[in-house]
Amino acid sequence: MHEQRKQLDRASPVFALEHDLGQSDIELLFDSVRAAVARGLGIRYRASWLPYVVYAAESGYNYTGGEYWPTFERATPGWHSDHRDYIKRWYQKFADEYGGAVPTGAFATNFTIIAWPLTNAVLPKYLQRQLAELLYDFRGGLSSTLLDDPDELGTSLAVRAHSYSDRFQIFCQNTALLGQVAAALLSGENEESPYLVKSTLQRLLEGLSRERQSRQWLISAQHAASRIRAVGFGPRTSVTGIPKRERHLPTATDPKFFLRFFEGAWNPFASLPDLTPLSKSDPRVYNELKSLRGKVTGGSRPVPIGALVFGGQEITFSSWPDASKPFVQLDRSTVANAILAEKCVMTSGPYWLYRREDFGLAIEVKGRSLRPGHDYILVCEDTQEPPTLSWIEPVPLRVSGATAYRLNVPAQLTETDTMALITYGLSVHSKIFVRPAGMVASSWDGEGTVEWLAGEPAIIAIRSEFTAVHCLAYVNGNPHLIPWPEGQAELIFSLDGLDIGTHDLRVTLLGVNEQPLTQGSLAITIRDPQIRPQTATAGEGIRMLASPARPALAEIWDDRASITVSGPTDIDADLLVILRGDDGSKLVEIEQKIRLPIDHKHWAMYVKNLRNSRHFNDFYDEAESCEIVVRRDGIGMASLAAERGFQPIRWRFLKKHDGSSYARLIDRTDQGRTRIEYFKVSSPLTASLCEVSATVELISSGGLLRAKSDQLEAVSLAPTNPNDLMMTGGARPYIPHVGKSVAGVMKLVDAHRLWAGAELPADPFAVYHQHSVLEAITRANAMELCGRYWAAVEHQLEKAEEPANYLEEMQGAIGVSYGQKKLAGKIASSLYRWLEWDTLVSGFAEIIESTLWDCGVRDQPSAAKFLLTLASKPGEILEWSTSSREYLLGRVIRTPVLLRAARFSVLGTRALNGDGDE
Repeated sequence: MHEQRKQLDRASPVFALEHDLGQSDIELLFDSVRAAVARGLGIRYRASWLPYVVYAAESGYNYTGGEYWPTFERATPGWHSDHRDYIKRWYQKFADEYGGAVPTGAFATNFTIIAWPLTNAVLPKYLQRQLAELLYDFRGGLSSTLLDDPDELGTSLAVRAHSYSDRFQIFCQNTALLGQVAAALLSGENEESPYLVKSTLQRLLEGLSRERQSRQWLISAQHAASRIRAVGFGPRTSVTGIPKRERHLPTATDPKFFLRFFEGAWNPFASLPDLTPLSKSDPRVYNELKSLRGKVTGGSRPVPIGALVFGGQEITFSSWPDASKPFVQLDRSTVANAILAEKCVMTSGPYWLYRREDFGLAIEVKGRSLRPGHDYILVCEDTQEPPTLSWIEPVPLRVSGATAYRLNVPAQLTETDTMALITYGLSVHSKIFVRPAGMVASSWDGEGTVEWLAGEPAIIAIRSEFTAVHCLAYVNGNPHLIPWPEGQAELIFSLDGLDIGTHDLRVTLLGVNEQPLTQGSLAITIRDPQIRPQTATAGEGIRMLASPARPALAEIWDDRASITVSGPTDIDADLLVILRGDDGSKLVEIEQKIRLPIDHKHWAMYVKNLRNSRHFNDFYDEAESCEIVVRRDGIGMASLAAERGFQPIRWRFLKKHDGSSYARLIDRTDQGRTRIEYFKVSSPLTASLCEVSATVELISSGGLLRAKSDQLEAVSLAPTNPNDLMMTGGARPYIPHVGKSVAGVMKLVDAHRLWAGAELPADPFAVYHQHSVLEAITRANAMELCGRYWAAVEHQLEKAEEPANYLEEMQGAIGVSYGQKKLAGKIASSLYRWLEWDTLVSGFAEIIESTLWDCGVRDQPSAAKFLLTLASKPGEILEWSTSSREYLLGRVIRTPVLLRAARFSVLGTRALNGDGDE
């Protein structure tokens, strides 16, 4: 088998599950392995290593996603944790001698042992249904190229896996394995596959067929693959002398521009497509698209977090976008921005052409081709002159940086008019018209650019004023000679088998003696048909959106995700929350009435109420997923599903009869190097070590638990015992002095980040304690750096019932010099205008600018935001680069007035907002 796989165009691995043994032989192998282990697995038993490889692969195939080793040990009496390294050694030998599959990706990095049997199990049972669904969802994106290239198929499928469970996404990170399994499954039940032996392929097919839905998904995907193999559009060979395309081909990830006429002027808009396909070149791109806020050049407001992984995000402009700059960029991106600058591009200027439609709409014509007798809007940069034409007139455009003109193109154009248009980069089509036909295209600008979804027939119609004999069609440079139907004014043909992406169609009509008559072109984009995301499920009249785009279960219930629900105003609806266990079974269902629409503030209120619900609290820690449904009869429904996510290590909390709690660590790692630390609320910077194997008894005030295993970490707040707290009172955090140094500050910063990022239990008292610890750390940092006069004010504020009564004391503690008093006065007079974070950042930046300059802080555009962050949420300064962070901290230590000013701004606005503490 290994020798056969080596001969493939792309060498394919051998999987340990491909043993091709009958049932009686498998049972004999199992009995032999278990007997050897029961006898102590001595050296003479370890010499014959191959049966253990098969045994572990069979265990991996039946893996359900929980803790691998406890299940393995129960099925294999006598197995000890000291034996685990043998598994890895045997699989490495299997890879060396038989070309065995080698695990890759994040899962292999974090699970250096169990990744081997799971990879060699090909497709564990708990992942089979999701792969069948993925193949079904992607069936329209299949092409002959992908079916012939498993590596490329795996990469394309992995890009689409982001809406599936964490565990399935981890499997898809090994794109080579994913592609080989998918190619084998798509070969059909009665076909041989070069990537899997027939018995293993049949086993997978039988597993998928046990559930009706999975079977239907797979059959549909296989039928789509069979149709694609049966068709194709001509040869793919290159031919010399083919005309070159000089203009930029639009791509599926380019924005779509259009104009709307309302309030007496044309208003420019852009629609952003789903940018998920950009992650095909680098999987990290998707994570940035999902989690970072975007900004469009000229856009009136930032793009919401997560909106770039869904299509249809509409952009309004305050100024005309600069075509020389990247159209959209992400805040703090490390990899995505370079790809966005290349793959999400607006049409180059300085002129842009729009074809007028009905209802006050004009759509951009990317090819800038006009047709006689039609109506257009021409937009040009305000530094440019419009074409000199008798049929052009200015029209109002509601945006700065550009002007607009109406082009009411006459039915007959003079040569002078034609040359004037060409001078300005515009062209005229009158002798030939190349357009989509048949099924309505997904997008068609009326001239030279068309889009279809993958799987839709790309049917082309060509009409010409000339009498042609042949049509020479160049598809991506490959020529195809098509006879012109005799006596017909139009030629219709289909382009089958076009891959996802952009294709260049150029046609030349030939007359008698193959004499060229005229030429035309069409830019064709085949777009990946994306799955409707659960986070944006649209009912008839209700729509639910989440930020980030696909939040985890903990993000929703820790109030780190924002959900909005749109619908009819002042209408009652039902909110249904379902918590499910590891096997998908329903643990609890909670229903309550809500009133539409719901903004992020109302959602936060609903979250708080649910977290205080006993029904919710009793099952939250056990839940692995949840489903949120908003519905109203006669209007519609919307739903959102969220998972806790595959967590190699996770805390689970259980209560005793007396109300006290204990914690148990669910540890799926396989290295045995886990370390457990317990931080009390009273001493939040000091850790106590706990035994890994034992449960952790929790004190009544809760605290914070952290488990670390190599690069993995699980941090969670511990639940409290409310009855004891009522009698004894809550614990008060004590923060020790850390010293006025960068190292001292970073100790507090790391502690703040640890407590702020901890997962929350279903316990409002624990949330209160987290709040107390964060505020104590923030206050201690300010007292350490700002000097004793400011520290005295902080002591007063700590005990104050009404912080707004201490605004004068805060202002006076800024400093005694004229410049410091002037700075304090400016801040004091501006506080009432800074009640939102964005206005606080911009306003403070303007006031502190001269002080920063005097302190030598230059070339640091985010310095003001850094100071405010240090003054309010110090753990978040870790988002700055190490060099910038250390430089700015050094300046703060030498010039404390910078932090005092920021702290006054934060506490003052908070006091005026009536928020009290942070």
